[in-house]
Amino acid sequence: MLGNWAVDASIATIVSAIAIVAGTVFVVVQMRQAALDRYFSITAHLFEIWQSPDFQDDQLFLLHKFNAATWDEFVALGRGEKAERALHRVGGFYDRVGNLVCHKLISRDDILPTIGVYAIALWQRIEPLVREARLRENAALFQNYEKMLPQCRECYLPTQPAQEPARALPDNVERIEPAEAKRLAEEGRALIIDVSKNVNSGRIAGAIRARPNDLTGWLAALEPGKSVVTYCT
Repeated sequence: MLGNWAVDASIATIVSAIAIVAGTVFVVVQMRQAALDRYFSITAHLFEIWQSPDFQDDQLFLLHKFNAATWDEFVALGRGEKAERALHRVGGFYDRVGNLVCHKLISRDDILPTIGVYAIALWQRIEPLVREARLRENAALFQNYEKMLPQCRECYLPTQPAQEPARALPDNVERIEPAEAKRLAEEGRALIIDVSKNVNSGRIAGAIRARPNDLTGWLAALEPGKSVVTYCT
């Protein structure tokens, strides 16, 4: 009887351990599924906002009709009017996305290939105004938005096929050494573009990937006042 009791106790212990492990696995699976569902809910909600008529109306206004280049001009357009609403709605949205991306709460590859080029274009329009507003009213205005921009450029991959064979560089195109290109990029004075035909080749951090003959897509990512340095591997 004693031997049977010991066997029964061992079996009970094993069954209990299996039950605990199974319960733990179930809870982990449920938690992961809940996190995945929440992730998809967040990204879907972001796209829903971005695609909404009101958001697109404000974004297109800022891109094509907004003319204020200084804070005084912005105030003259009317505080509390369309210009201010559009600036805070659209800029605030990209700032929120920047916060989520920079803290790796959402994957940049799930959202920036779609919205990144618009974020870049809009920043080029409002950057002088934002920098002046930081000095006058809000030192942290759209900081996450600005931090996100390098990742927007890295994620922007034009897909338009090449129309003609690549041509040799004209003689008047200046060639520079890698060390000089690195210095210009670190100083924020140059944009680095990878034109390698092999898409699987290594890429310099922060460089934009572009097909050698594709000029129509990635021109939107260029920044006024910066030199452009291309390289291939």
